[in-house]
Amino acid sequence: MVGKRLLISIKPTFLLILCLFFMSVSTPVPADDLQSAPDVKGEVKTIQNDKDLEKALYDYKPIPDWLEAVLNRLPSETGIGLNARVEDESLNKEIEQSFTSPKKQVPSTLVGSIGSLQNIPPLYSSPRIEGEGVWVSTDTPFGSDGNPLIYKTVYRPSVEFPNSVVYMAVFDMSRLKTRLFIGQTEPGIYQISDTTPHESLSRIVAITNAMWMQQHARGAGAIFRGKVIYPMVPGMATLVLYNDDSVDVLEWSNDIPISRVKDARQLRHLILKDGKVVNQVIKNGKTTDAEIGLGGFLIDNDGSSTMNKEFWYLANRTAFGIRDDGNLVFAMGHHVSTKDLARALALAGCKRAIHGDANIHNIVCNFYFRDENNKIIKRDRLSPEQLQYTMKRYDQGYAKDFFAFYEK
Repeated sequence: MVGKRLLISIKPTFLLILCLFFMSVSTPVPADDLQSAPDVKGEVKTIQNDKDLEKALYDYKPIPDWLEAVLNRLPSETGIGLNARVEDESLNKEIEQSFTSPKKQVPSTLVGSIGSLQNIPPLYSSPRIEGEGVWVSTDTPFGSDGNPLIYKTVYRPSVEFPNSVVYMAVFDMSRLKTRLFIGQTEPGIYQISDTTPHESLSRIVAITNAMWMQQHARGAGAIFRGKVIYPMVPGMATLVLYNDDSVDVLEWSNDIPISRVKDARQLRHLILKDGKVVNQVIKNGKTTDAEIGLGGFLIDNDGSSTMNKEFWYLANRTAFGIRDDGNLVFAMGHHVSTKDLARALALAGCKRAIHGDANIHNIVCNFYFRDENNKIIKRDRLSPEQLQYTMKRYDQGYAKDFFAFYEK
């Protein structure tokens, strides 16, 4: 890919988000800033036989019963109300006073070629983030027909950590196709180096990171252009790209014909299953926490491991979720746990989700804007926190796996 080097500007409205990252992670959430929480449904346990599940687990601290009840409410077609029972009536009153009903705050749904997207009422009233939870096509690529191919939003999904911020993008998979590319330093590259098809980049729309590198994923499978590069593991979370250009996130089964699969990549367990956040996994008959840390590979922005810290699971993370309408959602979270990242995807309408890559140098979602001759004239990032040098990372390939999205 060749494109002009552009200076990417950060909108003033995003400066507010930057301030959030200087807040202490151990600071309790002010009662007057917490609104009634959107529905995230309940928790789910899943069986995980991978012997290399991370050993460093933290002591789970459950949230208050009243808030758990709010988070676990069933979805409502009329939106999210304020009828959850709150034990502290004074807090309930403050919540109602600071809350603006979804219908007045934002349109309840966004209907277009991408389908119907439900806007997400913010969990926090202060500090305010402009457009939080509102799906927009502003500064996202449009198709040759003039309609948006991607919608995006920003959201704070964490009850415990108000400085956790997640950026999400919904890809219209009825008008897009995606391909997996094996990283240049991955062992599997030697199996495909002579047979890699050259994809036309003339209709490129976006590129995202994929999953953890194979040496860190420890046993995760991969399929590239119909060829099994690493053996697929039954029951493991998998992002599957089919020959008909549809996509899914699921637990792999040997009943899935390889002949139907174009590309696939695996990593650990589903972080969202049946629309519910996975809080625990069962490993060798024992229940363990579902947070994904992969040993000491999670690092702070300064490069030091998070594993010796109380809140080791707060990190820069990505994930992929699938909606019932077949559209894929990519989430990029900063200072966020696995579960809160999954919660954001649940609020985006996803039913299942898989963890992607992590750490500040590895989280990427680049948008490409083309003119009428399909020449790239502009680039942008989903998150202003994404490191700017990664904007051209994939022009000549890259050491790690990635997904590319093209207009059909």
